[in-house]
Amino acid sequence: MDKTIKVRRKGGVSKDLLAKEAKLDFGDEGKAPRQPLVNRLTGKLAGPRVAHMNLATTAIVGHLEVAGSSLWAWYELTPLQWSFRTADKRAQVWDNVRQGLAQLSGHAIKWRVSSKPFPTYEFARKLAHATPNPLPANEAGDFDLFLERQQQRLNTAPVDENVTMIGVRVGPAPAQRTLRRLYAAETSSEPISDDVVKLLEQVKKVNELVAATDLGGRPLTPEQMAWLRHRSIAMGMPVQLPVSPVQPIWETDDLYAFSDPVDWVYKPMGSTVKIQAKIAGREVTRYVAVVSVGRMPDRMFPEDGRAPWMLATSRLAYPVEWSVTGVLLGADTLTSVADYERRRAQGIKKHYEDHDEMPPPAVDRAISQAVLSYDEITEGDSRTAVRFQGPIRAAVFADTEERCLERVRDLIAVYGRDHHIELVHGSGQAQLLREFIPGEPWSTTGFQRRMSVGYLAAAMPHVSSTLGTPTGPYTGYTVGTARRAVLFDGHFSMEVLNAPGVFPLVSDPGGGKSHAVGSMAATDVELGDYVIVLDPSGPLARLTELPRFKPHSRLLNLTESHPGTLAPWQLVPEPRRDKADNDREYDQMVRRASQERKQLAYDSFRMMMPEAMLRDRAVDDVLHKAIRHLGGDVTVNASDIFDVLHGLGEDGKRVAERLHDARQFPLGELLFPEDGQLDLGIQAQDKRLVVITMPGMVVPDPDLGREQWSVEELYAQPLLHLAAFYTSRFIYSRPVNDRVDAYFDENHFMGRWGSGRALGVRLGRDSRKFNAKVVPASQNPDDILAVGPIASLIGGAFVGRIEDLQTAQNAMRLVRAPEEYAPVVQGLSPKPAPGDPVDIARTGEFLFLDPYGRIDKMRFDASWYPELEAALNTTPGHRRIKAGNEMPSPFIDEARDLFRLDEGLAA
Repeated sequence: MDKTIKVRRKGGVSKDLLAKEAKLDFGDEGKAPRQPLVNRLTGKLAGPRVAHMNLATTAIVGHLEVAGSSLWAWYELTPLQWSFRTADKRAQVWDNVRQGLAQLSGHAIKWRVSSKPFPTYEFARKLAHATPNPLPANEAGDFDLFLERQQQRLNTAPVDENVTMIGVRVGPAPAQRTLRRLYAAETSSEPISDDVVKLLEQVKKVNELVAATDLGGRPLTPEQMAWLRHRSIAMGMPVQLPVSPVQPIWETDDLYAFSDPVDWVYKPMGSTVKIQAKIAGREVTRYVAVVSVGRMPDRMFPEDGRAPWMLATSRLAYPVEWSVTGVLLGADTLTSVADYERRRAQGIKKHYEDHDEMPPPAVDRAISQAVLSYDEITEGDSRTAVRFQGPIRAAVFADTEERCLERVRDLIAVYGRDHHIELVHGSGQAQLLREFIPGEPWSTTGFQRRMSVGYLAAAMPHVSSTLGTPTGPYTGYTVGTARRAVLFDGHFSMEVLNAPGVFPLVSDPGGGKSHAVGSMAATDVELGDYVIVLDPSGPLARLTELPRFKPHSRLLNLTESHPGTLAPWQLVPEPRRDKADNDREYDQMVRRASQERKQLAYDSFRMMMPEAMLRDRAVDDVLHKAIRHLGGDVTVNASDIFDVLHGLGEDGKRVAERLHDARQFPLGELLFPEDGQLDLGIQAQDKRLVVITMPGMVVPDPDLGREQWSVEELYAQPLLHLAAFYTSRFIYSRPVNDRVDAYFDENHFMGRWGSGRALGVRLGRDSRKFNAKVVPASQNPDDILAVGPIASLIGGAFVGRIEDLQTAQNAMRLVRAPEEYAPVVQGLSPKPAPGDPVDIARTGEFLFLDPYGRIDKMRFDASWYPELEAALNTTPGHRRIKAGNEMPSPFIDEARDLFRLDEGLAA
């Protein structure tokens, strides 16, 4: 029986196809069965096709693009800070973006939001260049291994970077020779023709409009123009770096270099576009799906407290590309349209009333919205009158079609659930994807969004989670708005920004404080810095036992060391001849060191005397005489002072007996070497890492008089003084160009004694002049805020979990954030629920105030260094349970197949 089958094709074209009933005709034996005519024709119509890349762009000159009959100018938008700002400042940021867009009224625009994997090769190259003297190699590794481990971690972690660009239609396309003359006019002294002057004025005007307010648009460089075109035509593909500098002028024939290596394979009614590209001689495949933004809810931004509506994609574990293309219409164009919509809504309500029916609530809402729009367009200023009209698309990609469609479903669910925005995954994917390419026309029917410029500004795709410094080692990643790599060079503040180098770090016990201090200190040692760590409780002493650091480190345990570990004469190193310009200067350095040894010995021995003996001037006299007799040579043994004192009469014997009693005490013996056991290694000036610990030491209370101190507290004072002196000497005795890093864990312990407070204040004031990064760590922000004027000298700060609300509010002063963000600090590194294992992926979270004044949540990450991670595990008992698959990696295939093997590839 014959039947008629109608097949609808795109554009509404239909054909009547006649076919017989579906029968399989095997014909001769051994031949393949012949398919019915309807199946063969339908397969040809709906089968895979290859898109023809007849692109509209005919020339690129600098940041200008000729596409069809239009001239476009392209800009990169300056990243905005949104996190941890007051409501008023957020409103101001939004209003500035709204004003910047409103100033472009009458222009067509294309917003392009893309992403690129973290440039690990460039990161390693810069870090290696900035590290001329890394830690010497040994059997446990070298600096190349350090770089390789950091690169591997960055390659396999989803820390991609967002790039937001905007294209603005300048006007009709000029002749290409006019564009060339415009570009050459900047460096040529020849007279400029009138057509070039006119074009120059148009471009300059648009440049100024885009650069204004918080858009902060900067013209794209030739490299950025090439990157954008590569990324748009071959979406999701790694971009191959050119072997030579990118030329600023691209002729028509040159532009085929972007499209020829790329094929788009699609089905007319398919759900994805298969992109195949040849990159560095390799075949790379991606599947891309495009969704269109449908109905969007009414909202009052930023009063409703919601985040910018494009920002939701930054929190996803996969990248999302955006294309917003349309026209910004002014009041003169929209008045008649707004009046029509107002009358239309009112007419619908009247129709219900004429039939004695109650209109649904949606009608009243439509009338209110139409009246408001009409008022804004006719009576409002430029910021409220301008409207945007055009399609908004988002695209996701993956290495398989199944994964790509899974991401589409997830994206639709996220926006429907969290933002009540409808996303539609429709057909015609190749044509929709074409809109992402700069210069290509866009659809003017279907999913056209018309919204106020304020609603469009509320997208704010250029809100950034960038944190840290432009250069430096990988320290961790942000966990707030998005997941971005955090590089942190503590000396960037002093060497580049001319700012202080004090970075306080506070958190409750278990918040990751010691882990953060240890990971930063270990990284600094790898970079070749001179690092000293004052860790009273002692767990960071494990750093000195790591095979990589052991040959270059020294541990000073003030409570368990051998006698003479802190002998005063050995704490001051012998000056080096190569540090002096001449013999006279060297002689002065030797005499100065001798005097310092004698003064340090006098102060230390005097601190061992009870208050009653210090009131007797004879005690000071005999101490001066005995130390003067011993001299200031570095080989003086402090134990020799007993024989000298016994020869100074009764007063000398009395002092000798007191010092002899101190020597018998476990703490006191640290000042007195055994006979012939001088430890010149205490100087440790050649060590890259020195850790000073004092577990179990009882620190004297400065609020109590000396007469109320116990014997242990009395003998602890000179040791603390010597430790402060040693730390100060370790830092200040080096050339100002040497990088020095000082970490003070449990800073409240240090702040309880005078020498420690004085050292903290001095380092805070001198950090910039002596290029010393200072990190005081404590459990309470008041311990740092109370140490003199150090709060005004900080170059940044880290605040971890603090459960007490009042303490968390005080900590906001360190990161210079409003107090209303204190609950965020209370929720950092959350404790597990009863019965649940500890998730290491949620520990070590901090608010970080970076040297630029930006604030966001970050997590310290040392997982790339297993030996260090194990050494920094300070949790008692069983090992913490690691969360499986904590950081999914959307770029794992690119990292493995391309980036690690080919240095010529970059994001």
